[in-house]
Amino acid sequence: MDAKVRGECFHCGLPIPANYHQTLEVLNKEREFCCAGCYSVAETIVDNGLTDYYQFRTEQAIRPDQELPPELIAFDEEDIQAEYLITQKENSATDQSSSIILLSESIRCSACAWLIERTLRKLSGVTGVQVNVAAQTINLQWQPETIELSSILKRLHQLGYAALPYKPEQALAINIKQQKSWLRRLGMAGLGMMQVMMYAVGLYLGAWDEVNQQHGHFLRWVSFFIATPVLFYAGFPFYFSAIQSLRQFRLNMDVPITLALFLAYGASIWAVITQTGEVYFDSVTMFVFFLLIGRYLEFRARQQVSEKVYKGQNSLPVYAEKIEGSVAEGKMVSLKKLVQGDEILIRPGATVPIDGELITEQAEVNEAMLNGEFLPRNKHQGQMVMAGSVNTHQAIRIKVSGNTSNSYWAKLLSMQEAALLEKPKIGLLADTVARYFVLFILLLAAVVALYWLRHEPQEALWITLSVLVVSCPCALGLATPIAMTCGALAHNQRNVLIKGQHFLQNTSHITDVIFDKTGTLTEGTFTVDKVELLADCSKEQVLANIAALEAQSEHPIALAFYQYQSKDTVANDIEHHSFAGVSGKINGQNYWFGNRQFIESCGATIELPSDSGLWLYDGQKLVAHIVLTDKIREQAKSMIEQLKAKGYRLHILSGDPSEQTEKVAKQLGIELWSHAMLPEQKLSYVKSLQTNGARVLMVGDGLNDAPVMSAADSSIAMAKASDLTRTTADAYLLSENLLDIPFVLKKSRQTQSVIKQNISWALAYNAVMIPFAAMGYIPPYLAAIGMSLSSIVVVLNSLKLKRESKQVMS
Repeated sequence: MDAKVRGECFHCGLPIPANYHQTLEVLNKEREFCCAGCYSVAETIVDNGLTDYYQFRTEQAIRPDQELPPELIAFDEEDIQAEYLITQKENSATDQSSSIILLSESIRCSACAWLIERTLRKLSGVTGVQVNVAAQTINLQWQPETIELSSILKRLHQLGYAALPYKPEQALAINIKQQKSWLRRLGMAGLGMMQVMMYAVGLYLGAWDEVNQQHGHFLRWVSFFIATPVLFYAGFPFYFSAIQSLRQFRLNMDVPITLALFLAYGASIWAVITQTGEVYFDSVTMFVFFLLIGRYLEFRARQQVSEKVYKGQNSLPVYAEKIEGSVAEGKMVSLKKLVQGDEILIRPGATVPIDGELITEQAEVNEAMLNGEFLPRNKHQGQMVMAGSVNTHQAIRIKVSGNTSNSYWAKLLSMQEAALLEKPKIGLLADTVARYFVLFILLLAAVVALYWLRHEPQEALWITLSVLVVSCPCALGLATPIAMTCGALAHNQRNVLIKGQHFLQNTSHITDVIFDKTGTLTEGTFTVDKVELLADCSKEQVLANIAALEAQSEHPIALAFYQYQSKDTVANDIEHHSFAGVSGKINGQNYWFGNRQFIESCGATIELPSDSGLWLYDGQKLVAHIVLTDKIREQAKSMIEQLKAKGYRLHILSGDPSEQTEKVAKQLGIELWSHAMLPEQKLSYVKSLQTNGARVLMVGDGLNDAPVMSAADSSIAMAKASDLTRTTADAYLLSENLLDIPFVLKKSRQTQSVIKQNISWALAYNAVMIPFAAMGYIPPYLAAIGMSLSSIVVVLNSLKLKRESKQVMS
């Protein structure tokens, strides 16, 4: 048997057996492979026009018959795999599908996404694949009983996409690496532009003063050496995008950008070498720098959006206090070790880590993380306590009813992810225009070149170059990103942070605005609205007595009296009564403070017909009637009036089951409202509006608003919103000023208007200048100046978006 080998396999890098010969042309060269499997994978990549994979891969692929490394096989272990699973869905009694997020730094473009999705969907047992190019993640659903996760990972490795289960710290490291790359490119372009522009000024002024020819030639060479790294390194992302676009037989804005840069660069090199004609290195560096600013801001926006749902689970505790037997104290264990039926202890102030059935007779839990409402809810023995709830009073016991992957919290995150996948994506207008504009310019340049070659061949090159330079889509390329950037800066000046440029476009078409109530239209905290004295006692003393009774409580009602505490008024023997009130002694006198039912059970007779409000009772007589309110925000009324004046339809969707929603809606003049709504009901409400043609803006602050924010066309989170809600929203307020919302809607419309103005100007400029250039009336240097001036007009027009950013919408 001949044991000799012939080199390394082009696909996997392993030695090629001497008795095996299989070749394929890849990247214009005949390549050898070690086996039929590697040859088959390479053939698939070549046939689908994805050979750039071999140019940009950083390591060899795994060959088809090669075993995975042990660290990848380990992901088949249930306990290890469970650390990364997002959800588990049971389609039937025997059909269970698991979902996981994979991270691959090798994903670069839509072609990568196409290859991964097309390949994995052919595997038996894979039920779903969605690739997010921006986040470099793969959302995978598969049936563990049919195919092992390691087999899927191996197939990805064979394609060249080394993927591992998503880890936030790993994704953060990749984002930091990419951010540094963008900053290096931006820094080089900025420095190069400043240097070349100085030399260009000398050349332009020297043209009038007849500068020494040798000095002018020297400045051209220096400009060449500075502009070259700017073009090839700093501008590389544009060329890569353009090449990928052309491979898919379509044109995007990077195609005309790339053509313009290299044509201007090539013509400049020719001028330097031949010492004739004009150089345009200043235009090349300036264009790269301006475009990189827009792309960097776009990257930062995508970076924030890519961290959306997958970190949500980190908000819950990863351990629980498990109780065994009749002991009062528990033992801390990992949530992964809990099984259905285990008993756990939840101490006062602790967050419930997992869904369970209440064993204790009664509990009071705050479900603000789940429904956005700050008022605690009473739970009775046998009722479900949801993960994410906070125990507000005495220690309670619950019996585990499931696991972390099928908890209500996990379902909420899953709903949010599904809504994000359904979110519409609207292309920019400039992209559509550019597809036809580039073809038109290329055809026109060819016609001009043919004409002058026949009539005056010596002038053909420079006239054609003038046509290409004067029609260079600088202004068209800048029309959208500069306007978007200025629009984003205007929002930042108004303390509104937007996380993606799509927000400005989507928000400009809004027809309906939906508000959450608690924490959005209202302040989300109780305040004393009215004190009705029923005995001989001052208002100040009544409030001080109540503050003393509530001094040891963190209940939202107790916090309303915090400011009335007095060091001269101290309560003793304080006893809290869940969902009723509080009692104690002040200066030897017994007091009871609470709702009507509680006070009447203590022996008081209340003649007032209203059940609302709270009463203070001293055992003999009613002392006072207190009415609390969740105060409407100061700017809410003005904001609603402005929005109604502009024709927006306004809605309130609240999870609050009380009558407060109707009261707030009437006070603000909002006719469309619903209360006691679950997250899925809010989501259905929004989708129903969208089905009827509405464009919806959602404004909220609670965790339960996250799924509906993802489904809405645009969304804004309040300043004090939960972390997950702010991450999900397209924008969030950095201040509590509700008048920022009308401002956002106005500025978004202005931004879209400026984009259309910029595009119209760019096209009008070309329509006027191209004919003159084609007739030979515009020399290349004037064409370059005209191109620069057209860009300056676009920039100046965009800068007006930053004006009046501190003013209220009129």
